[in-house]
Amino acid sequence: MTTALLSPTLENDALATARAMIGMPIRIEQWNYEASRDSIRHYAWGLGDDNPLWSDPEYAKKTRWGGIIAPPTFMYGVFDAVIAPGLPDIQWIYSGTDWFFDEPARRNDEITAHGEYVDAQELSGRRVAKMLVQTGEVTYTNQHGRCIARALSHTFRIPRQSAAGGLKLEPRDPHVYSDAELDDIGQAMLNEYRRGADTLYWDDVEVGVTLPGTTRGPINQMDMTCYYAGSVGTSGYKSTKLRRIYAEYARKSPERLPNNYDASYYGATVSPSIGHQDKNIAVKEIGMPGPYDNGPQRIGMCATCVTNWMGDDGFMREHSIRVKQPVIFGDTTFTAGQVKGKRMEGGLALIDCEVWAKNQFGQVTASGRSVVELPRRPA
Repeated sequence: MTTALLSPTLENDALATARAMIGMPIRIEQWNYEASRDSIRHYAWGLGDDNPLWSDPEYAKKTRWGGIIAPPTFMYGVFDAVIAPGLPDIQWIYSGTDWFFDEPARRNDEITAHGEYVDAQELSGRRVAKMLVQTGEVTYTNQHGRCIARALSHTFRIPRQSAAGGLKLEPRDPHVYSDAELDDIGQAMLNEYRRGADTLYWDDVEVGVTLPGTTRGPINQMDMTCYYAGSVGTSGYKSTKLRRIYAEYARKSPERLPNNYDASYYGATVSPSIGHQDKNIAVKEIGMPGPYDNGPQRIGMCATCVTNWMGDDGFMREHSIRVKQPVIFGDTTFTAGQVKGKRMEGGLALIDCEVWAKNQFGQVTASGRSVVELPRRPA
């Protein structure tokens, strides 16, 4: 029988407690330290992204980049950017990320992540009367000391379902599709649009044009396992002996642990992240409708929508997405976008895109914007 998680409430001084830690030194643990051919490929595959620019050396060396580069959100595979310390046993739920990119991660780059805890705010929502959102700022630099990317990462802190005022979403069984619906989903994935080497010029882009989008699903436990092979999600993912060692650290030597989470995360009887795999924990402990996807995974899927459209010669400068509601096992994610504007800024030819993800019911599960740099058409 599964041991129940503790379910404390957010006390009246929770915001003050959370804000008192702003500026504290942050110890993080990276999942990947190098952008190797395999670490890039495994991350991309976890998104269902088979773009050869991320995985095929022969293809990639013919592009402007001269070799394999990583998808923009590969940095989640280095460190997922969550910095939400304190508040023991208050559930962590990913809210979204504001990404800013200076250059791509190239094959064999060594990447170092540095994190700071920068903000905490109290919010109320339609489903939860009181919650906090904690924000961390993470910079990712390469072996030359150049900044590759910067992330402002936002994490909800919400009491679990058994606490007063806790998260209590109505449980729902996996969606049942007709054979025709499953065939449509399969065909959409097989026929996914990708521009590739066909250069898209800034001059030719019209405001209002629709980005073709992607289809991913129906999501299941295997999809989550594949994603975690490339992007572990949290430093709390440890197996057997390591799990026991980290639990001992949490009890006796918390200073030896990453502190982007509270030490109780690592010593929990049931991992707070197991709701991404286990229905019982997701529903009865956390308060989700069922086992659910990973927020950064969906943000990465939204990025694929954009990178497919912009082609090999484009470069994503910004990607700011908020997660709106959970995607549970059996759901399908459909991404799409629209060009909202174009501008010249600092010598860069930029395209502003609105991007979103919807489930099979047409409900928006994530939304935001991306900024893409494109080449100018030769005079």
